[in-house]
Amino acid sequence: MRPGIPPPSPDRAGAPSGFSDLAPLGQPPDAPTPARDPIRRARWLVVFVCLALLATNVWLIVDARAHAIAQAQLASTNLARAVTERMEAAVSEADHILDSLVYELERSDLSPTALEPMQPLLVNHVARTEQLKGLFVYDARGAWVATSVPQWDPGWNNADRAYFIHHRDNPSASTLIGPPILSRSSGEWIVPVSRRLNGVDGEFAGVALATLSVRHLRSMLERFDVGEGAILLTVVGRMVARNPSIDADIGKPLPPSEVTTFLATHRSGTVDARSPLDGVARLVSFEHARNYPLQVTVAAGKRQVLANWRINSALQTVWVGFLCLLLQRAGAYTRRTMAQRLQAEAGLREARDALTRANEQLAALARIDELTRLPNRRYFDRRFARVFRQAQREGSPLAVVMVDVDDFKKYNDRYGHVEGDECLRRVAATLRATVQRPEDFVARYGGEEMVLLLPQTDQLGATLVAEAARTAVAAMDIPHAAVVAGKVTISLGVAAIVPGQQDTEPALLKAADAALYEAKRKGRNQVAISG
Repeated sequence: MRPGIPPPSPDRAGAPSGFSDLAPLGQPPDAPTPARDPIRRARWLVVFVCLALLATNVWLIVDARAHAIAQAQLASTNLARAVTERMEAAVSEADHILDSLVYELERSDLSPTALEPMQPLLVNHVARTEQLKGLFVYDARGAWVATSVPQWDPGWNNADRAYFIHHRDNPSASTLIGPPILSRSSGEWIVPVSRRLNGVDGEFAGVALATLSVRHLRSMLERFDVGEGAILLTVVGRMVARNPSIDADIGKPLPPSEVTTFLATHRSGTVDARSPLDGVARLVSFEHARNYPLQVTVAAGKRQVLANWRINSALQTVWVGFLCLLLQRAGAYTRRTMAQRLQAEAGLREARDALTRANEQLAALARIDELTRLPNRRYFDRRFARVFRQAQREGSPLAVVMVDVDDFKKYNDRYGHVEGDECLRRVAATLRATVQRPEDFVARYGGEEMVLLLPQTDQLGATLVAEAARTAVAAMDIPHAAVVAGKVTISLGVAAIVPGQQDTEPALLKAADAALYEAKRKGRNQVAISG
């Protein structure tokens, strides 16, 4: 028992160090249990596999359908958000133009002399802004006093328009977005964007109006390919533009339905329902603009969304049915031949058992270094990984000691490789005899390097083991005339930690190797401890 270290587990007491978990050679496998009614079991196996295939097919079909719908909903949601942002940007640009126009108008009166220089400015704004149909200024009585239209009837008056009445009766200076209306100047559908004009004393002085072209808004929607789906723009709950076109429905509210209620009570989202416009089952995604009463709705046709899914599901089902039929035929053939196979298996079992024993012997030999009869590097790596994980789980210390035969190349050069091999065998046997606990592990790491793996061992305990190993090798007095000590010695590097989750096996090996290098640098035949 080492200082600060609990005693070894009794279940491995007495096992040779480094070989406690190697499989014993030549041990026969357990005798097989005789099969009970193998033909019936084979039949039930075929039934179970077919049912499993069918169940898996159903699950895959359902999952693929949900995935196709989810992808379509994601695409529709992203499209609705992108179109909404474009529409909002178009309205925002008109709002900014209107804001600058109101600022200039409120700084002057609305007399013809003051408004005369305004005419080219209005025309220029409309020419440069695609979505603008026109810009208008009305006085407090609704008469046209300035406009971007080249010619108009002086008798035209917009005092009856809803936006004019709103601004006349409401002192708010906020921008008003109105539902689509027919323009009196062009006869086309437009969306009014208006602001109140105030006089010097804050009294109502008129209205400034920017009109958005519904034709242009529709052309913006038509840039998006929606297949069998549709994109709809509504303003203040009224239909404005749609792709594909709905000229006959411009200005009308959406028909009452479950979808309409959902759109009115949520800012954005997706609903699976029949469209209130054409009665087609659709995935409807919608988005409300942040700053204006605009709403964009993208409706994807479920038939188109699920078209590929239907084809793939049909092909997949046919394939699974074919596999089940093939399994049934194979099962029938298996049942016919199983009686003959059972008879043949009796003879094969004996050969199999002999081969199994031979394989186990080969597997054990593959873990042993032929020269030193120690476990080899490959087996050490597997053992080290398992012990390292166990130490992490238990929070117990773990030590690694790297061992190197000092000036072994000089030994080989002076005494020959045969004597060099015998030297390594004697050093290996001494190291194996030095570590006494069953769980301690000695392996050949490569060349003249060996390694001690010491579970449940802290730095002090590992240092004592390393020092004992160094002393034992030196005590063998193997002659080595090519070095100052005159005999074979070893250098050892010790590294010990209580491994945490952030620690790794290579880091611990690297620390032990660095300590070994330090022992060599300081003159060899000594133990160095990793910092």
